[in-house]
Amino acid sequence: MSIWNVSDKVKEKILDAVQKLEDNEIKILFLLKNLGPLRFTDLIEHSGLSRSTVSKYLKININKNCVEKNLFFDKSANTKEQRYFITQMGLERLNDLSPERAGFVLFNEVNTRISQLSELIDFYEKIGIEDSIILEILQIVLKIGDNFFLMEQNKDLYLTLFYIFLNSVSTPDYKLEIHEFCRLYSVKKVRIDFYIDKIMSNQLGFYMFTRYNEGEGRQSFQDIFFFHEEDIIGTTTLRLIKDKLLSEMLHVNLSGYKPFYDLDEIAEEIASKLIKMALIWERIKEPFEMLIEKIFIKTAVDAGFSKPFLMDMVIQSEKILKSREGMESLIRIIEGSQRYEDLNIVSISESPPAFKEDLLENIKGFCYFCGKTILKNELSNTCSKCGNVLEVKKLLRSLDDAFEVSKKFKEKKLQEDLLIECPNPKCSFMVKVNWERCPECNALIKKSPTRKGFWSSSRKKK
Repeated sequence: MSIWNVSDKVKEKILDAVQKLEDNEIKILFLLKNLGPLRFTDLIEHSGLSRSTVSKYLKININKNCVEKNLFFDKSANTKEQRYFITQMGLERLNDLSPERAGFVLFNEVNTRISQLSELIDFYEKIGIEDSIILEILQIVLKIGDNFFLMEQNKDLYLTLFYIFLNSVSTPDYKLEIHEFCRLYSVKKVRIDFYIDKIMSNQLGFYMFTRYNEGEGRQSFQDIFFFHEEDIIGTTTLRLIKDKLLSEMLHVNLSGYKPFYDLDEIAEEIASKLIKMALIWERIKEPFEMLIEKIFIKTAVDAGFSKPFLMDMVIQSEKILKSREGMESLIRIIEGSQRYEDLNIVSISESPPAFKEDLLENIKGFCYFCGKTILKNELSNTCSKCGNVLEVKKLLRSLDDAFEVSKKFKEKKLQEDLLIECPNPKCSFMVKVNWERCPECNALIKKSPTRKGFWSSSRKKK
Protein backbone atom coordinates (compact mmCIF):
# COMPACT_ATOMS: atom_id res chain seq x y z
CA MET A 1 0.00 0.00 0.00
CA SER A 2 1.38 3.39 -0.96
CA ILE A 3 1.41 6.39 1.35
CA TRP A 4 0.15 8.37 -1.64
CA ASN A 5 -3.53 8.66 -2.43
CA VAL A 6 -3.10 7.50 -6.03
CA SER A 7 -6.30 6.85 -7.99
CA ASP A 8 -6.59 3.81 -10.24
CA LYS A 9 -6.49 6.02 -13.35
CA VAL A 10 -3.33 7.85 -12.24
CA LYS A 11 -1.70 4.58 -11.19
CA GLU A 12 -2.42 3.15 -14.64
CA LYS A 13 -0.70 6.15 -16.23
CA ILE A 14 2.29 5.77 -13.91
CA LEU A 15 2.69 2.09 -14.82
CA ASP A 16 2.36 2.91 -18.53
CA ALA A 17 5.01 5.63 -18.18
CA VAL A 18 7.47 3.40 -16.33
CA GLN A 19 7.39 0.84 -19.16
CA LYS A 20 8.64 3.54 -21.55
CA LEU A 21 11.75 4.20 -19.45
CA GLU A 22 14.83 2.37 -20.71
CA ASP A 23 17.11 2.94 -17.68
CA ASN A 24 16.33 0.33 -15.00
CA GLU A 25 17.87 2.49 -12.25
CA ILE A 26 15.46 5.28 -13.18
CA LYS A 27 12.52 2.86 -13.27
CA ILE A 28 13.09 2.05 -9.59
CA LEU A 29 13.37 5.72 -8.63
CA PHE A 30 10.34 6.71 -10.71
CA LEU A 31 8.13 4.07 -9.05
CA LEU A 32 9.23 5.02 -5.53
CA LYS A 33 8.66 8.73 -6.24
CA ASN A 34 5.18 8.30 -7.71
CA LEU A 35 3.77 5.35 -5.73
CA GLY A 36 5.56 5.95 -2.41
CA PRO A 37 7.47 3.35 -0.33
CA LEU A 38 7.16 -0.12 -1.89
CA ARG A 39 7.94 -3.71 -1.03
CA PHE A 40 10.47 -5.66 -3.08
CA THR A 41 7.63 -7.73 -4.57
CA ASP A 42 5.75 -4.52 -5.52
CA LEU A 43 8.81 -3.26 -7.42
CA ILE A 44 8.99 -6.54 -9.36
CA GLU A 45 5.28 -6.38 -10.21
CA HIS A 46 5.18 -2.70 -11.23
CA SER A 47 8.50 -2.51 -13.07
CA GLY A 48 8.01 -5.59 -15.24
CA LEU A 49 11.59 -6.61 -14.44
CA SER A 50 12.81 -9.97 -13.18
CA ARG A 51 13.56 -10.58 -9.51
CA SER A 52 17.30 -10.62 -10.09
CA THR A 53 17.20 -7.42 -12.19
CA VAL A 54 15.23 -5.52 -9.53
CA SER A 55 17.66 -6.78 -6.87
CA LYS A 56 20.63 -5.64 -8.95
CA TYR A 57 19.38 -2.09 -9.59
CA LEU A 58 18.08 -1.66 -6.06
CA LYS A 59 21.59 -2.35 -4.78
CA ILE A 60 23.06 0.14 -7.28
CA ASN A 61 20.58 2.83 -6.13
CA ILE A 62 21.23 2.04 -2.46
CA ASN A 63 25.01 2.29 -3.01
CA LYS A 64 24.46 5.70 -4.65
CA ASN A 65 22.33 6.80 -1.65
CA CYS A 66 19.34 7.22 -3.97
CA VAL A 67 17.26 4.55 -2.20
CA GLU A 68 17.12 3.41 1.42
CA LYS A 69 15.33 0.62 3.25
CA ASN A 70 13.34 1.72 6.29
CA LEU A 71 10.42 0.72 8.50
CA PHE A 72 7.04 1.65 7.04
CA PHE A 73 3.98 2.07 9.28
CA ASP A 74 0.72 1.15 7.57
CA LYS A 75 -1.94 3.05 9.54
CA SER A 76 -4.90 1.39 7.83
CA ALA A 77 -3.71 -2.11 8.77
CA ASN A 78 -1.89 -1.01 11.95
CA THR A 79 1.24 -2.91 10.88
CA LYS A 80 4.94 -2.20 10.41
CA GLU A 81 7.13 -3.64 7.66
CA GLN A 82 10.33 -2.98 5.73
CA ARG A 83 9.97 -1.03 2.46
CA TYR A 84 12.16 0.86 0.03
CA PHE A 85 12.08 4.68 0.08
CA ILE A 86 13.48 7.20 -2.41
CA THR A 87 15.98 9.59 -0.78
CA GLN A 88 16.61 13.28 -1.44
CA MET A 89 19.58 12.23 -3.55
CA GLY A 90 17.27 10.03 -5.64
CA LEU A 91 14.84 12.93 -6.11
CA GLU A 92 17.68 15.19 -7.22
CA ARG A 93 18.84 12.56 -9.69
CA LEU A 94 15.36 12.47 -11.23
CA ASN A 95 15.26 16.27 -11.35
CA ASP A 96 18.53 16.34 -13.31
CA LEU A 97 17.04 14.23 -16.09
CA SER A 98 14.93 15.51 -18.98
CA PRO A 99 11.18 15.51 -18.27
CA GLU A 100 10.59 12.80 -20.88
CA ARG A 101 13.28 10.52 -19.48
CA ALA A 102 12.25 11.04 -15.86
CA GLY A 103 8.58 10.43 -16.61
CA PHE A 104 7.42 13.89 -15.54
CA VAL A 105 4.68 13.95 -18.14
CA LEU A 106 2.19 13.19 -15.36
CA PHE A 107 3.26 16.16 -13.28
CA ASN A 108 3.18 18.44 -16.30
CA GLU A 109 -0.32 17.13 -16.99
CA VAL A 110 -1.42 18.00 -13.45
CA ASN A 111 0.05 21.49 -13.81
CA THR A 112 -1.81 21.92 -17.09
CA ARG A 113 -5.06 20.81 -15.45
CA ILE A 114 -4.55 23.24 -12.55
CA SER A 115 -4.09 26.11 -14.99
CA GLN A 116 -7.31 25.05 -16.76
CA LEU A 117 -9.07 25.19 -13.38
CA SER A 118 -7.90 28.69 -12.47
CA GLU A 119 -11.38 30.10 -13.14
CA LEU A 120 -12.95 27.50 -10.85
CA ILE A 121 -10.38 28.22 -8.10
CA ASP A 122 -10.88 31.99 -8.39
CA PHE A 123 -14.67 31.58 -8.21
CA TYR A 124 -14.49 29.39 -5.10
CA GLU A 125 -12.12 31.81 -3.39
CA LYS A 126 -14.39 34.72 -4.28
CA ILE A 127 -17.45 33.14 -2.60
CA GLY A 128 -15.40 32.23 0.48
CA ILE A 129 -14.99 28.44 0.21
CA GLU A 130 -12.26 27.06 2.49
CA ASP A 131 -8.95 26.12 0.87
CA SER A 132 -9.20 22.55 2.24
CA ILE A 133 -12.58 22.08 0.50
CA ILE A 134 -11.26 23.58 -2.76
CA LEU A 135 -8.38 21.07 -2.68
CA GLU A 136 -10.78 18.14 -2.19
CA ILE A 137 -12.94 19.28 -5.12
CA LEU A 138 -9.82 19.69 -7.28
CA GLN A 139 -8.81 16.12 -6.45
CA ILE A 140 -12.19 14.86 -7.65
CA VAL A 141 -11.95 16.89 -10.88
CA LEU A 142 -8.41 15.62 -11.57
CA LYS A 143 -9.63 12.05 -11.10
CA ILE A 144 -12.47 12.66 -13.57
CA GLY A 145 -9.96 13.83 -16.18
CA ASP A 146 -10.69 14.92 -19.76
CA ASN A 147 -14.46 14.38 -19.64
CA PHE A 148 -14.88 17.16 -17.10
CA PHE A 149 -13.30 19.71 -19.42
CA LEU A 150 -15.65 18.74 -22.24
CA MET A 151 -18.43 20.40 -20.23
CA GLU A 152 -19.05 24.13 -20.45
CA GLN A 153 -17.08 25.77 -17.65
CA ASN A 154 -19.22 28.30 -15.76
CA LYS A 155 -20.25 29.29 -12.23
CA ASP A 156 -23.39 27.12 -12.25
CA LEU A 157 -21.25 24.03 -12.94
CA TYR A 158 -18.83 25.05 -10.18
CA LEU A 159 -21.67 25.63 -7.71
CA THR A 160 -23.14 22.22 -8.58
CA LEU A 161 -19.78 20.56 -7.90
CA PHE A 162 -19.68 22.35 -4.56
CA TYR A 163 -23.25 21.21 -3.80
CA ILE A 164 -22.26 17.61 -4.65
CA PHE A 165 -19.26 17.89 -2.30
CA LEU A 166 -21.43 19.23 0.54
CA ASN A 167 -23.86 16.35 0.05
CA SER A 168 -21.25 13.64 -0.33
CA VAL A 169 -21.58 10.49 1.78
CA SER A 170 -18.02 11.12 2.97
CA THR A 171 -18.79 14.67 4.22
CA PRO A 172 -21.93 14.31 6.40
CA ASP A 173 -20.90 17.26 8.60
CA TYR A 174 -21.28 19.62 5.61
CA LYS A 175 -24.77 18.41 4.60
CA LEU A 176 -26.85 21.23 3.10
CA GLU A 177 -30.40 20.88 1.76
CA ILE A 178 -30.93 22.11 -1.82
CA HIS A 179 -33.26 25.02 -1.08
CA GLU A 180 -31.00 26.34 1.67
CA PHE A 181 -27.98 25.98 -0.64
CA CYS A 182 -29.72 27.94 -3.40
CA ARG A 183 -30.69 30.69 -0.95
CA LEU A 184 -27.15 30.99 0.46
CA TYR A 185 -25.43 31.10 -2.93
CA SER A 186 -28.11 32.99 -4.90
CA VAL A 187 -28.65 30.33 -7.54
CA LYS A 188 -31.90 28.89 -8.92
CA LYS A 189 -32.67 25.29 -8.05
CA VAL A 190 -33.44 24.57 -11.70
CA ARG A 191 -29.81 25.42 -12.58
CA ILE A 192 -28.41 23.03 -9.97
CA ASP A 193 -30.83 20.31 -11.11
CA PHE A 194 -29.79 20.92 -14.71
CA TYR A 195 -26.08 20.49 -14.00
CA ILE A 196 -26.62 17.49 -11.72
CA ASP A 197 -28.40 15.86 -14.66
CA LYS A 198 -25.57 16.91 -16.98
CA ILE A 199 -22.84 15.61 -14.66
CA MET A 200 -24.61 12.29 -14.09
CA SER A 201 -25.52 11.86 -17.78
CA ASN A 202 -21.90 12.38 -18.84
CA GLN A 203 -20.83 9.41 -16.67
CA LEU A 204 -18.11 11.26 -14.76
CA GLY A 205 -17.94 8.53 -12.10
CA PHE A 206 -20.52 9.87 -9.62
CA TYR A 207 -23.22 7.82 -7.90
CA MET A 208 -26.37 9.31 -6.42
CA PHE A 209 -29.19 8.15 -4.16
CA THR A 210 -31.92 9.73 -2.05
CA ARG A 211 -33.15 9.22 1.49
CA TYR A 212 -36.73 9.83 2.56
CA ASN A 213 -38.02 10.88 5.98
CA GLU A 214 -41.49 10.16 7.29
CA GLY A 215 -43.91 12.99 6.56
CA GLU A 216 -47.42 13.50 7.85
CA GLY A 217 -49.05 10.29 6.72
CA ARG A 218 -46.77 10.06 3.67
CA GLN A 219 -43.13 10.05 2.71
CA SER A 220 -41.58 13.25 1.41
CA PHE A 221 -38.24 13.82 -0.30
CA GLN A 222 -35.58 15.12 2.06
CA ASP A 223 -31.99 14.27 1.26
CA ILE A 224 -29.79 13.52 -1.71
CA PHE A 225 -26.36 11.91 -1.39
CA PHE A 226 -23.40 11.49 -3.76
CA PHE A 227 -20.12 9.64 -3.89
CA HIS A 228 -17.48 9.18 -6.58
CA GLU A 229 -16.10 5.90 -7.87
CA GLU A 230 -12.60 6.94 -6.80
CA ASP A 231 -13.28 8.46 -3.37
CA ILE A 232 -13.00 6.27 -0.28
CA ILE A 233 -16.71 5.36 -0.34
CA GLY A 234 -16.67 4.46 -4.04
CA THR A 235 -13.44 2.48 -4.11
CA THR A 236 -14.36 0.48 -0.99
CA THR A 237 -17.95 -0.24 -2.10
CA LEU A 238 -16.95 -1.26 -5.62
CA ARG A 239 -14.14 -3.46 -4.27
CA LEU A 240 -16.51 -5.27 -1.88
CA ILE A 241 -19.02 -5.79 -4.71
CA LYS A 242 -16.35 -7.12 -7.08
CA ASP A 243 -14.93 -9.39 -4.35
CA LYS A 244 -18.38 -10.84 -3.69
CA LEU A 245 -19.06 -11.31 -7.39
CA LEU A 246 -15.67 -13.00 -7.87
CA SER A 247 -16.47 -15.35 -4.98
CA GLU A 248 -19.76 -16.30 -6.65
CA MET A 249 -18.05 -16.78 -10.03
CA LEU A 250 -15.50 -19.14 -8.44
CA HIS A 251 -18.30 -21.10 -6.77
CA VAL A 252 -20.16 -21.45 -10.08
CA ASN A 253 -17.03 -22.70 -11.85
CA LEU A 254 -15.96 -25.10 -9.10
CA SER A 255 -19.27 -26.34 -7.67
CA GLY A 256 -22.01 -25.10 -9.98
CA TYR A 257 -24.84 -22.70 -9.21
CA LYS A 258 -26.26 -22.46 -5.69
CA PRO A 259 -29.97 -23.20 -5.23
CA PHE A 260 -30.59 -19.57 -4.24
CA TYR A 261 -28.81 -16.24 -4.50
CA ASP A 262 -30.19 -13.68 -2.07
CA LEU A 263 -29.54 -10.22 -3.51
CA ASP A 264 -30.88 -8.56 -0.35
CA GLU A 265 -28.53 -10.60 1.82
CA ILE A 266 -25.55 -9.67 -0.39
CA ALA A 267 -26.40 -5.96 -0.13
CA GLU A 268 -26.89 -6.17 3.66
CA GLU A 269 -23.54 -7.94 4.08
CA ILE A 270 -21.68 -5.26 2.10
CA ALA A 271 -23.50 -2.37 3.81
CA SER A 272 -22.74 -3.84 7.25
CA LYS A 273 -19.04 -3.92 6.40
CA LEU A 274 -19.20 -0.28 5.32
CA ILE A 275 -20.91 0.66 8.60
CA LYS A 276 -18.22 -1.16 10.61
CA MET A 277 -15.63 0.86 8.67
CA ALA A 278 -17.57 4.03 9.61
CA LEU A 279 -17.97 4.89 5.91
CA ILE A 280 -21.78 4.98 5.98
CA TRP A 281 -24.24 5.26 8.85
CA GLU A 282 -27.44 3.50 9.86
CA ARG A 283 -29.91 6.14 8.61
CA ILE A 284 -28.75 5.82 4.99
CA LYS A 285 -28.23 2.05 5.15
CA GLU A 286 -31.48 1.02 3.40
CA PRO A 287 -31.24 3.27 0.30
CA PHE A 288 -27.51 2.51 0.10
CA GLU A 289 -28.29 -1.23 0.11
CA MET A 290 -30.72 -0.68 -2.75
CA LEU A 291 -28.02 1.17 -4.69
CA ILE A 292 -25.57 -1.68 -3.95
CA GLU A 293 -28.06 -4.08 -5.55
CA LYS A 294 -28.10 -1.97 -8.72
CA ILE A 295 -24.31 -1.76 -8.87
CA PHE A 296 -24.02 -5.49 -8.18
CA ILE A 297 -26.40 -6.38 -11.02
CA LYS A 298 -24.64 -3.94 -13.41
CA THR A 299 -21.25 -5.43 -12.49
CA ALA A 300 -22.64 -8.94 -12.99
CA VAL A 301 -24.01 -7.95 -16.42
CA ASP A 302 -20.57 -6.62 -17.40
CA ALA A 303 -18.97 -9.84 -16.09
CA GLY A 304 -21.15 -11.92 -18.45
CA PHE A 305 -23.67 -13.52 -16.09
CA SER A 306 -26.76 -14.77 -17.93
CA LYS A 307 -29.95 -12.71 -18.02
CA PRO A 308 -32.22 -15.48 -16.63
CA PHE A 309 -29.83 -15.98 -13.69
CA LEU A 310 -29.83 -12.24 -12.90
CA MET A 311 -33.60 -11.99 -13.36
CA ASP A 312 -34.05 -14.76 -10.78
CA MET A 313 -31.95 -12.74 -8.32
CA VAL A 314 -33.88 -9.55 -9.01
CA ILE A 315 -37.41 -10.92 -8.62
CA GLN A 316 -36.49 -12.26 -5.17
CA SER A 317 -35.42 -8.84 -3.86
CA GLU A 318 -37.82 -7.48 -1.25
CA LYS A 319 -35.76 -4.30 -0.85
CA ILE A 320 -35.99 -3.18 -4.44
CA LEU A 321 -39.79 -3.56 -4.37
CA LYS A 322 -39.81 -0.56 -2.02
CA SER A 323 -38.32 1.60 -4.75
CA ARG A 324 -40.57 3.43 -7.18
CA GLU A 325 -39.79 1.82 -10.54
CA GLY A 326 -36.89 0.04 -8.80
CA MET A 327 -37.65 -3.35 -10.28
CA GLU A 328 -38.15 -1.82 -13.72
CA SER A 329 -34.76 -0.11 -13.56
CA LEU A 330 -33.04 -3.38 -12.57
CA ILE A 331 -34.64 -5.13 -15.54
CA ARG A 332 -33.42 -2.32 -17.82
CA ILE A 333 -29.91 -2.72 -16.36
CA ILE A 334 -30.01 -6.44 -17.18
CA GLU A 335 -31.07 -5.47 -20.72
CA GLY A 336 -28.01 -3.18 -20.96
CA SER A 337 -29.26 0.25 -19.86
CA GLN A 338 -26.57 2.90 -19.27
CA ARG A 339 -29.03 5.59 -18.09
CA TYR A 340 -27.95 7.11 -14.79
CA GLU A 341 -31.59 7.17 -13.70
CA ASP A 342 -31.55 3.36 -13.82
CA LEU A 343 -28.07 2.93 -12.38
CA ASN A 344 -28.23 5.47 -9.57
CA ILE A 345 -31.39 7.11 -8.30
CA VAL A 346 -33.17 5.20 -5.56
CA SER A 347 -36.57 6.49 -4.43
CA ILE A 348 -38.78 4.69 -1.94
CA SER A 349 -42.54 4.47 -2.41
CA GLU A 350 -45.22 3.39 0.06
CA SER A 351 -46.61 0.63 -2.17
CA PRO A 352 -45.06 -1.61 -4.83
CA PRO A 353 -45.33 -0.20 -8.36
CA ALA A 354 -47.25 -1.68 -11.23
CA PHE A 355 -44.85 -3.13 -13.78
CA LYS A 356 -44.85 -2.32 -17.45
CA GLU A 357 -45.46 -5.23 -19.80
CA ASP A 358 -43.05 -3.91 -22.44
CA LEU A 359 -40.14 -4.61 -20.08
CA LEU A 360 -40.92 -8.32 -20.43
CA GLU A 361 -40.78 -8.41 -24.24
CA ASN A 362 -37.90 -10.93 -24.29
CA ILE A 363 -39.44 -13.09 -21.59
CA LYS A 364 -41.92 -15.89 -22.27
CA GLY A 365 -43.05 -15.78 -18.64
CA PHE A 366 -42.20 -17.13 -15.20
CA CYS A 367 -42.43 -20.66 -13.83
CA TYR A 368 -45.62 -20.99 -11.78
CA PHE A 369 -43.88 -23.46 -9.42
CA CYS A 370 -40.68 -21.55 -8.54
CA GLY A 371 -40.83 -18.16 -10.27
CA LYS A 372 -37.85 -18.79 -12.57
CA THR A 373 -37.57 -16.58 -15.68
CA ILE A 374 -38.40 -18.43 -18.90
CA LEU A 375 -37.04 -16.73 -22.02
CA LYS A 376 -38.82 -16.82 -25.40
CA ASN A 377 -35.91 -18.69 -26.98
CA GLU A 378 -36.08 -21.55 -24.44
CA LEU A 379 -37.47 -24.60 -26.24
CA SER A 380 -37.64 -27.06 -23.34
CA ASN A 381 -40.92 -27.28 -21.44
CA THR A 382 -39.13 -28.34 -18.24
CA CYS A 383 -38.07 -25.72 -15.70
CA SER A 384 -34.31 -25.99 -15.14
CA LYS A 385 -34.67 -24.73 -11.55
CA CYS A 386 -37.45 -26.85 -10.05
CA GLY A 387 -37.64 -29.63 -12.66
CA ASN A 388 -41.39 -29.36 -13.21
CA VAL A 389 -42.97 -29.73 -16.65
CA LEU A 390 -44.60 -26.47 -17.67
CA GLU A 391 -47.57 -25.48 -19.79
CA VAL A 392 -46.85 -22.30 -21.72
CA LYS A 393 -50.35 -20.95 -21.31
CA LYS A 394 -50.03 -21.18 -17.51
CA LEU A 395 -46.75 -19.24 -17.29
CA LEU A 396 -46.92 -16.17 -15.06
CA ARG A 397 -46.62 -12.77 -16.74
CA SER A 398 -46.73 -10.58 -13.65
CA LEU A 399 -43.53 -9.71 -11.78
CA ASP A 400 -45.59 -9.40 -8.60
CA ASP A 401 -46.87 -12.97 -9.02
CA ALA A 402 -43.38 -14.23 -9.91
CA PHE A 403 -41.98 -12.59 -6.77
CA GLU A 404 -44.58 -14.24 -4.52
CA VAL A 405 -44.10 -17.70 -6.09
CA SER A 406 -40.31 -17.37 -5.92
CA LYS A 407 -40.48 -16.32 -2.27
CA LYS A 408 -42.68 -19.30 -1.29
CA PHE A 409 -40.51 -21.75 -3.27
CA LYS A 410 -37.39 -20.47 -1.53
CA GLU A 411 -38.96 -20.77 1.92
CA LYS A 412 -40.06 -24.33 1.14
CA LYS A 413 -36.60 -25.39 -0.13
CA LEU A 414 -34.83 -23.80 2.83
CA GLN A 415 -37.17 -25.70 5.15
CA GLU A 416 -36.42 -28.94 3.32
CA ASP A 417 -32.69 -28.35 3.69
CA LEU A 418 -33.00 -27.69 7.43
CA LEU A 419 -30.82 -30.05 9.49
CA ILE A 420 -32.23 -31.61 12.66
CA GLU A 421 -31.04 -34.30 15.04
CA CYS A 422 -32.28 -37.80 14.35
CA PRO A 423 -35.52 -38.43 16.34
CA ASN A 424 -33.92 -41.61 17.72
CA PRO A 425 -32.71 -40.56 21.22
CA LYS A 426 -29.77 -43.01 20.88
CA CYS A 427 -28.60 -41.39 17.61
CA SER A 428 -27.19 -37.87 17.23
CA PHE A 429 -26.82 -37.96 13.45
CA MET A 430 -27.93 -34.77 11.67
CA VAL A 431 -30.62 -35.43 9.09
CA LYS A 432 -32.63 -33.29 6.66
CA VAL A 433 -36.26 -32.73 7.47
CA ASN A 434 -37.46 -34.15 4.12
CA TRP A 435 -35.65 -37.50 4.47
CA GLU A 436 -37.81 -40.54 5.18
CA ARG A 437 -35.28 -42.37 7.33
CA CYS A 438 -32.02 -41.65 9.14
CA PRO A 439 -29.09 -43.05 7.09
CA GLU A 440 -27.22 -43.79 10.34
CA CYS A 441 -29.78 -45.76 12.41
CA ASN A 442 -32.65 -46.17 9.92
CA ALA A 443 -35.09 -44.48 12.31
CA LEU A 444 -38.27 -43.10 10.73
CA ILE A 445 -38.36 -39.29 10.45
CA LYS A 446 -42.00 -38.34 11.02
CA LYS A 447 -44.02 -35.42 9.76
CA SER A 448 -45.27 -33.01 12.35
CA PRO A 449 -49.09 -33.07 12.61
CA THR A 450 -49.06 -29.39 13.62
CA ARG A 451 -47.06 -28.03 10.68
CA LYS A 452 -48.73 -29.01 7.44
CA GLY A 453 -46.30 -29.85 4.66
CA PHE A 454 -43.17 -29.41 6.79
CA TRP A 455 -40.93 -32.08 8.30
CA SER A 456 -40.00 -31.61 11.93
CA SER A 457 -38.69 -33.35 15.02
CA SER A 458 -39.01 -32.97 18.76
CA ARG A 459 -35.21 -32.96 18.84
CA LYS A 460 -34.78 -30.07 16.36
CA LYS A 461 -31.39 -28.38 16.63
CA LYS A 462 -31.62 -25.15 18.58
